[in-house]
Amino acid sequence: MKKYKKILLLTLLLSIAGVSYGQTMVDEVIAIVGENMIKYSELETGYLQSKASGVEGNRTRCDILEDMLLSKLLLHKAQVDSLEVTDQEVESTLDERIRYMIQVYGSQERMERQMNKSLAEMKEVYRDVIKENMLIQKERGNIVGDIKITPQEVADFYNRIPKDSLPEIAEEYELTQIVSMPKVSNEEKEALKEKLNSYRDRILKGDKFSTIATLYSDDESSARKGGELGFFSRGDMVGEFEAMAFSLQPGEISPVFETKYGFHIIQMIERRGDRVNCRHILLMPKISATALYQSKMFLDSVQNLINDGKITFEDAIIKFSDDNSKINGGLIINKNNASARFSKDAINETIGNVDKVDFNSMKQGDVTKPVEFKSDLTQAYRLIKIKKKTPKHTVNLENDFDRIQTLALSEKETNLMRTWAEKLIPKTYIRIDKKYTSCNFTVDWMKSVNKNQ
Repeated sequence: MKKYKKILLLTLLLSIAGVSYGQTMVDEVIAIVGENMIKYSELETGYLQSKASGVEGNRTRCDILEDMLLSKLLLHKAQVDSLEVTDQEVESTLDERIRYMIQVYGSQERMERQMNKSLAEMKEVYRDVIKENMLIQKERGNIVGDIKITPQEVADFYNRIPKDSLPEIAEEYELTQIVSMPKVSNEEKEALKEKLNSYRDRILKGDKFSTIATLYSDDESSARKGGELGFFSRGDMVGEFEAMAFSLQPGEISPVFETKYGFHIIQMIERRGDRVNCRHILLMPKISATALYQSKMFLDSVQNLINDGKITFEDAIIKFSDDNSKINGGLIINKNNASARFSKDAINETIGNVDKVDFNSMKQGDVTKPVEFKSDLTQAYRLIKIKKKTPKHTVNLENDFDRIQTLALSEKETNLMRTWAEKLIPKTYIRIDKKYTSCNFTVDWMKSVNKNQ
């Protein structure tokens, strides 16, 4: 099944925590697949992760152990097949996970305080885990990567589920938006560019870039490290930023340039292949109360046009919205599960500043008044339309085809993986601690070459 960011973050946190956990107890090896071990602490960490995620029901330690056995079997096959992932791929994935953690915690400092580890210590702990997981996913992709499922197979899967076992889905909403970002005045832009150029001149005359970044950069996370961002690859940053970064030579300082976040200067620190490490100083425009109010008034006028039938909400998204969601019809995505569906509680949890909007009393097709919210960049306003409102219901093909399709595809992949495992197990050294041989596994792991354990 699809791994959501929230679960990926939880995996990372518990994996890091699991290392400390294993160091404070008498740990033991409970299984070996090929040359790959599973420790008791890893099983406990996986069990805690499953319980905390709340996405897979009441899974037992035996269920978790079988997942781990399968993962280690995939890793073993990847090693036999000499599959590789580069250090650059590992570092890029690791940096992406860490950046997301910093975003969730609000700052690197808060993350380090909560985890009781420095950023460098967290990377050191998790680097090997990332590499193993990437090899596992690569091998798994070789097995199930091309698998498809037809609508008839989805229907057959649904019809096999006992009707009294079908879950109920709470009332759900699909929402679209028109966003109006407050405009930054030309005077404000010129003032920021002038200030950054003065910083640049000071650096060229001998001041340290890191000192200026610490004192003046609006990027609080990197400012604490003298503006240093860490290594990143193409595609990790916004286009203008990475284009400038990759054009520099080590030690070179960029001219002032603009991205959607504000104005920057960059100092190249080091290049390693297709990855670079830079320092930067960011100055973000200050949005005036007048500009914010003008955004609200603009959306009021757009709503009047919609109410008067002079333009549809959908056409207004394309014509007026300042948000990237306009390329997807203005659809608001639930960050907790990467879907476009929200329960009423999830709306308040994931969409800022809508707690005073009574979505429950609104009908499908209704539009809110302009609602202020904090975007990735600044305070802004948006109109929100209820594109679809689905009442509380028992799961069915008409309303929940995508959900059922995901489950049906997962079952098909699982069956294929079981068949694959059954063929490989007799050819592989596998040892399982006797305490777990009574587990009711779905695959016969005792068929391994180690028959007399």
